[in-house]
Amino acid sequence: MAEIQGCDIPEHLYYDVENNVWVRREGDIAVVGMTDPAQTLSGRILFVRPKRVGVAVLKGKSLASLESGKWAGPLVCPLSGTIVESNAALLTEPALLNIDPYGGAWIAKVQYQPDQDWSHLVTGTEALRQYREKIIRDKIQCMRCS
Repeated sequence: MAEIQGCDIPEHLYYDVENNVWVRREGDIAVVGMTDPAQTLSGRILFVRPKRVGVAVLKGKSLASLESGKWAGPLVCPLSGTIVESNAALLTEPALLNIDPYGGAWIAKVQYQPDQDWSHLVTGTEALRQYREKIIRDKIQCMRCS
């Protein structure tokens, strides 16, 4: 895992850098979560409302609603598909997103179509390059709220 100004960026994940979300492939399921820079910019997450299981979501549309002391808004879905599971732990402990953004604090699992276009998502060294640029440009210094 790489670290840029305190921000963890695991190289094995896929990222929608513009929308600050990560994706982990598990067969035809995309596990989606919020990045470390995003949780830092948001501050302590107070509320998470993911879309319900069975709901069809479109790339670029809301996967979940988040609220913190500094911000309220959608977490954008990086792929189109159907929600097959949402992280129930976040309903009672939304601050898990601040503590463990790449582990236990995933937001939803989306079953995507096999022909889904992943070209807008970056991984590995390209993800690190784009996040390094964004973190430095936006003067982000990551830290974890608890």
